Amino acid sequence: MVLEKIFLTGGSGTLGTEFLKRQFDYNIEFVAPTSNECDISDFKSVLEFLKNSKCTSILHCAAITSVTKIEKDATEACLINVLGTWNMIRASLLLNKKLVFISTDYVFDGRQGNYKINDPINPISKYAKTKASAELIARCFENTLIIRTSFFGKQFPYDKAVVDQYSTKDYVDIIAPLILKELKRDNLGIVHIGTSRSSTYDKAIKRNPSVKKVSLKDIDFKIPRDVSLYLGE
Repeated sequence: MVLEKIFLTGGSGTLGTEFLKRQFDYNIEFVAPTSNECDISDFKSVLEFLKNSKCTSILHCAAITSVTKIEKDATEACLINVLGTWNMIRASLLLNKKLVFISTDYVFDGRQGNYKINDPINPISKYAKTKASAELIARCFENTLIIRTSFFGKQFPYDKAVVDQYSTKDYVDIIAPLILKELKRDNLGIVHIGTSRSSTYDKAIKRNPSVKKVSLKDIDFKIPRDVSLYLGE
């Protein structure tokens, strides 16, 4: 059986690592260079590596994601999340390859929840603004699929969890297979991927029963209240 060969950025990250573990279950072979082998902030590096990779499409996961760090200094996030995405798009256009871009539920401001794919985006954090910028660029071109999603690692990473923030976020070992299934559908446009709407605290206690409760008012930086995604057709 011939494997579908896909160029993967961010292969050493939380999501990329999970993809690499599961790739052959979905008849996929990922080509996942390190940042030293392919620097996504350098267009020539991207183009040359992609030319030689013999991949049929691109799955672009690489991103700077630390919300608190980016609030203090967004320089690196703009370089990787925005310029890096533009470089991937440019290369995909020149080489006529489909681009799948991993976006985030944080492109929404969290005021209403249950966001549909055509609802207006309104990012409130600097991290979200970099991802929204990249998403808007990707939306200028037809041969792209934008996946809005969100995930933890395999464990909840904090000792406290917010009881009044809601999302369709889940753990990476749950979200990654949903994304891989979506890749096989060969869609274009925008899709939402997640699980049922629940609070961050409710998600946390599934894998960390000792986690403590906090409220949004206890958080010293702004995060959206309800970024749950509408997951229907």
